[in-house]
Amino acid sequence: MKSLSWLALAMLSVLLSSQLMAASQIREEPLTLDQGVASLKGSLKGDQTVDYLLPVAAGQSLQVHFRPDNLAGYFNLLPPGSQDAAIFIGSSAGNDFADTLSTAGTYRIRVYLMRSAARRNETLHYALEVSLSPTTANAANAPFEQTLALHGISFKVSATHQGSLNQLRIVPSGLAIDNSPIEREIDGSVTAAEVADINADGSPELYVYVTSAGSGSYASLVAYSANHNKSLSEIYLPPLADNPTLGKGFMGHDELRTVEGVLVQRFPLYREGDSNAQPTGGTRQIQYKLVPGEANWQLKVDRVVDY
Repeated sequence: MKSLSWLALAMLSVLLSSQLMAASQIREEPLTLDQGVASLKGSLKGDQTVDYLLPVAAGQSLQVHFRPDNLAGYFNLLPPGSQDAAIFIGSSAGNDFADTLSTAGTYRIRVYLMRSAARRNETLHYALEVSLSPTTANAANAPFEQTLALHGISFKVSATHQGSLNQLRIVPSGLAIDNSPIEREIDGSVTAAEVADINADGSPELYVYVTSAGSGSYASLVAYSANHNKSLSEIYLPPLADNPTLGKGFMGHDELRTVEGVLVQRFPLYREGDSNAQPTGGTRQIQYKLVPGEANWQLKVDRVVDY
């Protein structure tokens, strides 16, 4: 028993030493945003790790785009007060994060190499693009304002919030030919915006999500693609009313988001006799791929799942 206890103590000592060594390899860097956007490049080798520290207010929307040159490189997102428990784990969730954060405090964007690659002393070069929306939680009719960036192109998105009809303004920056602002009237209020590259062509797309007023809360999309990073072309999403099969049971309350190379539309299904507040038919999820059309880009149905 005595020899076993000494062996256990020795193993614990080695474990603690390795943990302390790993902790000492974590470099902390404050992340400074310029008009809500940060774009940076970095590199790591072996077991080196970097934590980018980002203060966030409750209700702010955060987007993180991570582009590694080593498939073993990832990032995690850690909430305030945590040194190890992540709310997003890149090795299982991918290289893109987008969500509204309900807890205020300093978040950690942790960049690292997987352990097997770290043991081989591999090198990671990466680009990191971060967008953080202003907080508007204290004003019910506050305008929407957010700047998003990807692949060196940025979009400043702003919209009024004064009634059922509002004004949307999009100001691109970094396009080679045409950075003219886009202004249009929208039926409803902007609830979120995302920048993505779901067709992986190296040119970003901007997706602005609008929710109509009233009990139906119907979602609509205003979206543009940067053609070879030169100018913008509109992206068209066919309405569900054009497809009776897809639209069967649809009465609004839908949500739109980009997820790993597709645009996802999700909504509750209503059976005959259901009230607007109590759908009983389950949920439908439609996945769209971005494809070139005759005069613009189009979102084409790729998969439909009911559950």
